[in-house]
Amino acid sequence: KLLGKRRLTDLIAQIDPTYKVDADVTDLLMELADEFIESTTRFACDLAKHRKGDTLEVRDVQLYLESHYKMRIPGF
Repeated sequence: KLLGKRRLTDLIAQIDPTYKVDADVTDLLMELADEFIESTTRFACDLAKHRKGDTLEVRDVQLYLESHYKMRIPGF
């Protein structure tokens, strides 16, 4: 798992320390995070290959996130 239970618990506590999270929700969020990172990496690598690159670059990830999720990464 890329996002462990401890890190997820810490993240939720930063948002609101009084929140309690069901174990099923924790498992779901960890799975979603893993799937998101895996699919983003896979498609970004495909974009790098398409441009004949041998290095995964920020622009590859950025293009995927912008085109599929309308996400803009500030500072890049």
